[in-house]
Amino acid sequence: MEHIADSLDPTPPPSSLTIRDIQTLHGLITKALSGKDPVRVAFKDDVAVDLSFIQLIEAARLSARNDGKTFSLLRPVGGNVRRVLERGGFLSPTNPDAARFWLHEEVTP
Repeated sequence: MEHIADSLDPTPPPSSLTIRDIQTLHGLITKALSGKDPVRVAFKDDVAVDLSFIQLIEAARLSARNDGKTFSLLRPVGGNVRRVLERGGFLSPTNPDAARFWLHEEVTP
């Protein structure tokens, strides 16, 4: 996962986005959201990912929105991340807000 903001963070990102790395990921996201700059994240399509990461990003997205901050993805997801989203039901037509966030597009039934 790469985090992009105006300030540079010397902490290297985890190589996977799974429950094993969730504490590190949570710390990186919390630190990024504590600043005033918009937070944009990106990750590789072939990264190891599980539902814990999706839940963390969803929580960060909703928290940022409630706090009036910008939290977004640099590009639409694909690969492993998209497969986990689909299996978890995050890209269903009943959840268009999440689909706009993750895919940068509208989802129609």
